[in-house]
Amino acid sequence: MMKKIIKDTLSLVAITVVAGLCLSVVHELTAETILSAEAEERSASYREVFPEASDFIAPDGGAEYNPSPKEGVTIGDALFAADSEGNVIGCVISATSANGYGGDITLSVGVDSEGAITGMRVTSMSESPGFGSHCQDEAFQEQFRGISGEVVYTSSGKTLPNEIDMISGATFTTSAVTDAVNGALIAARELMGGE
Repeated sequence: MMKKIIKDTLSLVAITVVAGLCLSVVHELTAETILSAEAEERSASYREVFPEASDFIAPDGGAEYNPSPKEGVTIGDALFAADSEGNVIGCVISATSANGYGGDITLSVGVDSEGAITGMRVTSMSESPGFGSHCQDEAFQEQFRGISGEVVYTSSGKTLPNEIDMISGATFTTSAVTDAVNGALIAARELMGGE
C-alpha cells in the first residue's frame, strides 16, 4: 500500500514538473508576440484619441513619466503628440482606474496643447454586460471630446460644458471612467508644463 502511494505521488510530481516546463516554454515563445500586440493596440488607441498627431514621443527622450494624479488612478503611458513637422501639439495619456464595478478600467485620452480632450477610448474593462460595458459605446466616449476642465457626470441631463451624461444603472463605472479621465487631464497638464 505504501509503495503504491509513493509511486502515485512520484507520478503526480513528474506530471506536474513536465506540465510546468511545457507552460514555461509556451510562455517564452508567445511573450514577445503578446507584448507586441498590446503595444500595437495602445498605439492604435492613441491615433483614435488624437487623430491630428503624426507621432507620439516619450518625454525626455524616453524617461518614464508616472505621476499619481488621483487616488485609485494610475498612469501608464504619457506621451507627447507631435505633428508631421515634430511640433508638440498635445499629449496622449493611458490611465487606469481601479474603482470600476468589475475591476480596473483602462482608457486612453488625448489632450491638446490648450488642455481640451481630443478623444477618449476605453481600452480594457470587465464591467457588467448591458450596464457598465456601455462605457465602450461611441456615444458615451464622444461626450468627453472638447472638455477642458474637471469632468463631472450627471443623471439629469448635461447642462454644463464639463458635464457628461452618466451610464444609466452604472454609477460605479461612470465614476471610475470619470476619475481616470480627470487623472489623465491632471497628468497632461503636468506633462505639458502647466499647473
